Amino acid sequence: MENPIRKKWLVFGLVISLCIPTIAYGKEPAARSNSTGQIINLVKGTNAASIPNALNLPSSPAFVPKEKGVLAGKGPIAEANNHQDLFLHNAVQFASDMEAGNYGQALKSSSRPLKKSISEQWLENYWTTLKQQLQPLAGSFIGFGTAAVKESNRVHTNVEVELQFERAMYPFTLRLDRTGKVDDFQLTTYTGSVASDPAYSNPHSFTEKDVLIGKGEFALPGTLSIPKGKGPFPVVVLVQGSGATDKDEAAYALKPFRDLAHGLASKGIAVLRYNKRTFEHAAKISTDQNHTVDKETTDDALLATRLLEKEKKINDEQIYMLGHSQGGMMVPQMINQDKRQNIAGAIVMGGPARTFQDAGVDQFQYLLSIGQIPPEAAEFYTTQFDMLNDPDFSGENPPDEFLLGQAMFWDSINNIRAAEMAKEQNEPLLIIQGERDYQVVSDIEIPIWKEELSHRNNVEYRLYPKLNHFFTEGEGEMSMPAEYLAPANIPEYVVHDIAEWVKSKPNKSE
Repeated sequence: MENPIRKKWLVFGLVISLCIPTIAYGKEPAARSNSTGQIINLVKGTNAASIPNALNLPSSPAFVPKEKGVLAGKGPIAEANNHQDLFLHNAVQFASDMEAGNYGQALKSSSRPLKKSISEQWLENYWTTLKQQLQPLAGSFIGFGTAAVKESNRVHTNVEVELQFERAMYPFTLRLDRTGKVDDFQLTTYTGSVASDPAYSNPHSFTEKDVLIGKGEFALPGTLSIPKGKGPFPVVVLVQGSGATDKDEAAYALKPFRDLAHGLASKGIAVLRYNKRTFEHAAKISTDQNHTVDKETTDDALLATRLLEKEKKINDEQIYMLGHSQGGMMVPQMINQDKRQNIAGAIVMGGPARTFQDAGVDQFQYLLSIGQIPPEAAEFYTTQFDMLNDPDFSGENPPDEFLLGQAMFWDSINNIRAAEMAKEQNEPLLIIQGERDYQVVSDIEIPIWKEELSHRNNVEYRLYPKLNHFFTEGEGEMSMPAEYLAPANIPEYVVHDIAEWVKSKPNKSE
């Protein structure tokens, strides 16, 4: 039987993490009290076992053996071959130094970009706070577990080291650069089942290759799925919603961007997807007090279009953006900043027409009404969002009571009103929306889109009665957060609608 306490924490963390972007407090993380007297959580999770994801730092290392006899402080068990030994050794040493309190030594083994971003005090506060905040759910920290190289991409070699508390084990990922220096790290707290590749995916009809988005310390690894054949093919660039998400936009048991990539590629449309900056460079981003929504979303999306200019099998006159949630909200901003005019059109997938905070307040009120969050949490976030709506709010000088993290980020997203911004644009849009979505409510957002864009003749809408925010099916008038814990795929009819719209070569409005 599932532990009811664990399930309660899991759903509560899921609720908060889906409502707020993954951002963090500055250079020296430490538990802080918010206006309700609650402690702000620093444990970042792709799983709802953590509490407010939005206010969190990427997690810190710890490990434990699966087998008895290996105690805390004795180091993880490495699973390696000779080629991987350097990366495993350095990752394990970094983690061991952290647990031993040798924060200075851990910092010495870090890359130059990471050293610029964090300090010894940051590491100490971070690691201490992490263990404190996992303890109510997981119990006391025990020790180290197995370590193994899990993936090598165009940016990092990722070493996963297990950490285990008395009642739970979590994988911790250390990202190492090509020289073997630790360049970033992140805790994964969701270890449940994940949806498999959808039945409509035909792997024999397309190929995939690793690509690199951008360059320098914030370069991102990506995957380009290309249909087999001569080409050139139209292409869709996938842009994630809020939070620290990978190229599949993995959210608990769901992988919506994997579904879209494989489904569209099977229908003759190329797809480019990539790890989000806040995922691949989580620790470095969390300390950047000048972090903005353009750095997080817009800039990398436009860099992706530039990469596609050089691909021989891609039709560079048919580059379409698909933004989900926050990514959909940022579509007009991408079009505004597309100086090279690469974007032929865009799909807005569950993207709010209003400001982020307006949609957020509605989310919290709904969650309060169904008993998914306590009144204090709803009051806290509503108060924080009210500060953002103050015309005098400044990211450079936020109120002392503002506790949502990087104020410059919030200032940058504060006045994004997607429907209003798209009013004067002429790139074709396909706006798709699940009618059971409680995060971006169709009855509120779609009328705003339609009113603002009523004069345009190249905007189409698709509404799906059974779909939630991640476009998986469910029952009932409105979805519930726990739906995201059930493995499911985006239905083929959604993929079909997107493919048909792209293939129709929609035109710019006159």
